Amino acid sequence: MSADPPSPGAGLDPHRIAEIIVSTQGGGRRGSGYRVSDGAVLTAAHVVADAVEVRVRCDADRPGQWSAPAAVAWHDSRTDLAVLTLEPPAQATAGLAPTRFGRVPDDRPDVIRVHAAGFPLWKRRRGPDGKTFRELHQADGTVAVLSNLRGGTLELTVAPAGADPDPGRSPWEGMSGAVVWSGSRVIGVVAEHHRPEGAGRLTAVRLDHALRRLDDEQRSGLTRLLALAAPARLDLVTAHEPEAEGRQWTRVVGVPVAHGIELFKNRTRERDAISAQLSDPAVRMVTLTGRRGIGKSALAAKVMDLLDRGQWPGSARGPLPSGFVNLSTRTSGISLERIYFDCARLLGTESQDHLRQVWNTTSAEHDRLDALFTAMGDRLVIILLDNLEDILDDDGTIADPGFAVFIDCLFRAPRATPRLLVTSQLPVRLPPELRRFAAQIELSKGLEDTEAVALLRELDHDGTLGMADLSDDELLRAAVHVHGVPRALELLVGALADDTVLMPSLRDVLRDFTRRQEVVEDLAQDRYARLDEPARAVLRVLAALRTPMTQPQIEDVLRGIDSGLRVAPVLISLVRTHLVSVDRIRRTFSLHPLDSDLVLAQLPDHGPFRRQELERSIASWYAQQATPHSTWRTPEDLEAQRRQFDHLVRAEDHDGAAQVLNGISAWLVWHGSVLAAVSMHLAVDGHIRDERIRVAHTVAFGHARLSAGPMEQAVDLFTQAAQLAEHLDDRAAHQSALFGLGDAHRQLGDLDAAVGPFTRAAALAREIGDRDGEVHTLLSLSLNHSYRGDGDSALTGAERLAELARADGDPLTAARSGNARTIALLTLGRWREAADAGAETVRAYRAANSLEAIAYAQNAQGLALIALGEPGRAVTILLDARRAASQMQNPRAEGVCLLDLAWAYWCEGSHEECVATAERARTMLQIAGAGQSAAAGSLADAARTLPQNPTAAAAALDRAAAALDGNPEVIAPDWLADQARALRQEP
Repeated sequence: MSADPPSPGAGLDPHRIAEIIVSTQGGGRRGSGYRVSDGAVLTAAHVVADAVEVRVRCDADRPGQWSAPAAVAWHDSRTDLAVLTLEPPAQATAGLAPTRFGRVPDDRPDVIRVHAAGFPLWKRRRGPDGKTFRELHQADGTVAVLSNLRGGTLELTVAPAGADPDPGRSPWEGMSGAVVWSGSRVIGVVAEHHRPEGAGRLTAVRLDHALRRLDDEQRSGLTRLLALAAPARLDLVTAHEPEAEGRQWTRVVGVPVAHGIELFKNRTRERDAISAQLSDPAVRMVTLTGRRGIGKSALAAKVMDLLDRGQWPGSARGPLPSGFVNLSTRTSGISLERIYFDCARLLGTESQDHLRQVWNTTSAEHDRLDALFTAMGDRLVIILLDNLEDILDDDGTIADPGFAVFIDCLFRAPRATPRLLVTSQLPVRLPPELRRFAAQIELSKGLEDTEAVALLRELDHDGTLGMADLSDDELLRAAVHVHGVPRALELLVGALADDTVLMPSLRDVLRDFTRRQEVVEDLAQDRYARLDEPARAVLRVLAALRTPMTQPQIEDVLRGIDSGLRVAPVLISLVRTHLVSVDRIRRTFSLHPLDSDLVLAQLPDHGPFRRQELERSIASWYAQQATPHSTWRTPEDLEAQRRQFDHLVRAEDHDGAAQVLNGISAWLVWHGSVLAAVSMHLAVDGHIRDERIRVAHTVAFGHARLSAGPMEQAVDLFTQAAQLAEHLDDRAAHQSALFGLGDAHRQLGDLDAAVGPFTRAAALAREIGDRDGEVHTLLSLSLNHSYRGDGDSALTGAERLAELARADGDPLTAARSGNARTIALLTLGRWREAADAGAETVRAYRAANSLEAIAYAQNAQGLALIALGEPGRAVTILLDARRAASQMQNPRAEGVCLLDLAWAYWCEGSHEECVATAERARTMLQIAGAGQSAAAGSLADAARTLPQNPTAAAAALDRAAAALDGNPEVIAPDWLADQARALRQEP
């Protein structure tokens, strides 16, 4: 019995959701669709491309399940839309209500709630009979209507895929063809998932834009099948009533720098000044300066606390912040990487995943930060940077290069978010052009009289220290004695609480201290001198750790130094006497920075608490906390190794530190933390005694410079490493260094200089039996020959790879030999052979179950077809190449494929498609930092001016040709120049 049909206009009907099952000559695929009428199913064109047989199934494994063969009645690969027709069986619901179609605005910003239902790969399940099936998934989300406007698509923001079962395929594979609903109207069809955009973003065909791009005959066929009465006047869909999502988004990241925040006193004047500056959109950074102990951190923490509670700290008002990030050089550290990832944590899982992907695939810090600021949108975020003086030079100049990049990008960004609240003993020295975006507030005086007196009384809240018996005048004299400095007042009261035998009065404690600027340090030193050895041991560990720790962690560290020490009672005493701060929510203990510096300065010269021994003990503890390589996903997963490295450097054990770094450097470089790796290498460079550790360090340092630059330094490092490895007869290190040297020369554009190192590296790999190294090096050498224009030598390298593939029977080596051969044939202009070799290489990579270079092979095949005068076939191939590049998460590869695709569209006269595709190419190439981005932009300009202004188009083509470097994997500059000449000759 069939289900009752829904009423007209009811929106998505689950009984009409279709699973598309496609058979092709090469295998099969799954997709999604929707029955728009009794006998028609709307889906995506690429789902049914090259189909030999298509079946449509509805209500799978449910009452009323049915399936039927279907025919592709209409399809268009450019818009990626298709309509299937079928004869529904008797059990299928008949008399379906017409599907309603709509459009979203494209002339103003808006956010529309949407949903789609389909059968993605990540919902693959195994039934009781052992067979696999795909469960239905409803994806709910939003569309920001101006996103992807240039490409004429919709960007769907949905909950991220719940799993990633196959890294070689998109988890959303199979969702293609699902129709996108807004309310009761269909506005698009899911078409793609770009991995670099994160697991929570899908791209959909925009129905109204697709209709406009079709010619009259195609449009007529589609509107007939969809029963569209007036395709030019689709109903406009607007946003539903917005929800208060800001409250859901707001959160705090990082440990508050809350030294005594619960005892904070007014500081009314300073809070007014902070409020006025921080609420000003033109101000990007507010810095609180003053000497140690004056209360900078407490004031900053109080401001953050008030804002988090929905209250501006002073009389000035502004929009309340949506998020807060707390960072300190004394806890988490302050760096570009830390700021980036902590801000990403504010934005929720979807944006966090996307930004992690951007970090991993984008090398330019400016592009990473642009992505971060874009993700933040117009929401106000406040970042607190505490104790910034630790990363400043003596004159206040920013010493950390990554943080300097962050400041430069932040101050020049068009948005007014995020804003920085900084504490520092030194004013931050900024370039003159950036100073107008910064404000400085100096804390030169202690607390006001009444505030100081109130603080003293609160520090003796239970009256056991006799403060309640003293008059305000007596307390005021004590406060004046220490200049009203908050930390000095805490130390005074701590001295009273510590001596329970002689029970000194406040006057007794003050008698030994004169009125001078160093009163805080003087008090702190006196307090430290009175401690017993167990208390000093705990303080030494906390000071050396430089980050808040729980009691079990402190006990664990001390167990390796003094196993008999009872930590709990010592911590209780230190907290009671205000020498240690406690965060009761996180259950962590920490030292005030002033006290930490004092303790470290007074470490003994001998014994287990000697600086080097203490640092080594802590490094050993962090080594035990390190997670294995297989679990690393983000830079945060290497936190234990990075802290172990820092402590070993402080222990002056540079060999040990270098060994730790050698184990993580490549991972950091490949996952975007290049500047961090470079900084760590610089910390040990020149200090390593063991030559074998030094050669491994130098090779790793060279690879870091290969990514971060300058490239000339990478050449120097690989040269040093090669010489040292040859001296040590370490042939594996020698091979790695030579390969890196060749790669560095190649990236510098000195292709001739790269030949020698690559050739020697291949020979060494062969001698030591490193087959993977030999194959990789031969491939690089062959491609380098192609880029030099030496196609014959490139073919020789490809043939050597083919010999290795035949000898080993390795399908991946066979695919790589095909890759090298295809590019060599392109270089030689042997177009038909190149096209055939490209197709064969694609099949070889698939046989090897590898996506490594499918996009490059298809791209080469498409280029050859363009040269053969077959742009239509080239478009089809290059569309597949672009999809494969997206799955590779390689912006440069995707950008190159898009650029070549844009030229294929030009060659077949599809100038509107050329514009949209070239613009997308420029975006991807800019993300990758590739020089061809300018060529893509100029090609878009050329296509945009046709047919009205062929002269302007010719000029733009000349600019595009000039921006290309002759790389055989990209459209040839001569092709564009020839077309420019032809345009100028037109009447």
